[in-house]
Amino acid sequence: MIQIKKILFIILILGFFSLSFSNEYVSLSVVADRVDLISEASVDQLFGKCISYRIDTVYLPLISYMEALYISKLLPRSNVLINLSSSITFDPLEYALKKGENFGVRVIPLIDLFTVWPSKDLPINALHVSNKHPEWLSRDSLGRLLTDPVILDPGVNEVQEFIIALVKEVLIKYQPSQLAFSNFGYPNPVYGYNPFSLKKYEQYRRDNGTKIINFDDFRKDVLSDMIKRIAALTQSLGLPTKLYMFHTSNYEKSLEQHFQDWVYWINKTYVDMGVMWYWFGDKKNVAFDTQWALENVLRARIVPALSLDDFQPAQFSLILKTALSFPVSGVVVDTTDSNVMMILNTNKVGIPR
Repeated sequence: MIQIKKILFIILILGFFSLSFSNEYVSLSVVADRVDLISEASVDQLFGKCISYRIDTVYLPLISYMEALYISKLLPRSNVLINLSSSITFDPLEYALKKGENFGVRVIPLIDLFTVWPSKDLPINALHVSNKHPEWLSRDSLGRLLTDPVILDPGVNEVQEFIIALVKEVLIKYQPSQLAFSNFGYPNPVYGYNPFSLKKYEQYRRDNGTKIINFDDFRKDVLSDMIKRIAALTQSLGLPTKLYMFHTSNYEKSLEQHFQDWVYWINKTYVDMGVMWYWFGDKKNVAFDTQWALENVLRARIVPALSLDDFQPAQFSLILKTALSFPVSGVVVDTTDSNVMMILNTNKVGIPR
């Protein structure tokens, strides 16, 4: 009996040290820039940084401003590829997926499904969706086109069909193991008043005649229905693709400003993981939002994300350590700057190979 207790004690101790060692380092993910994808050489350089700085996951911007950084039949080729003289036959995603497999780096295509353009100076390309379908663009309550940024209005039926077609093209052509979405929401409450969307809202109110319904409910449900359709699409294609969602850390702010019900999406398994970008670079808010997400998201399927655009350099280390004081599985950043990478690696972000 004593011998059995000793054996059990040793197993317990070994298990503790094994758990401690496995949790000593956390995953490091980076969001690549479009210029990282202009050539084989630039992609090679990106993966060289992955090896140097223990980066295990790269999010590649696949659709940005309704332009493709892959060979697409539905979207025009990205101006970044054209202006920087990328070969017309070069497929950045195809090349990056092969490199990732060779180097043991997970490559996750990142899609911005709604943002058409960042400003009112719309592209002149006749194939761009802003020129082909200006009737799809979102407007304010006075019917004025909104240009900061210009977005496709998610409430328009044709927009939803177009988005499903885009996702289907990527899924069928590349069959990625993961697929991530950024800016999956309304930029702010001013958006959403496209005439076709308003017509759909009228029907929405009739369909929910026994409930108290407002336009915010409609916009929230539009996004939820959209992500449900995307999740159903992956299943209908027989693909095990996991869906990741970029969202802000403050849940109430996500609902009020962007109508993103991301906790519902994750807990209902329409989305497999939330990439949580901190909305405010303050230690107290970061601590609160992280704790709240860990308590409210089933199986803690969130990973904190830090953007240098939101933090002063002096803040970065403090905010990082605040996030790491919680049992998070990794960190996402939007830069491969060597100074930032050194701070991350020094704090044991990045799993040694």
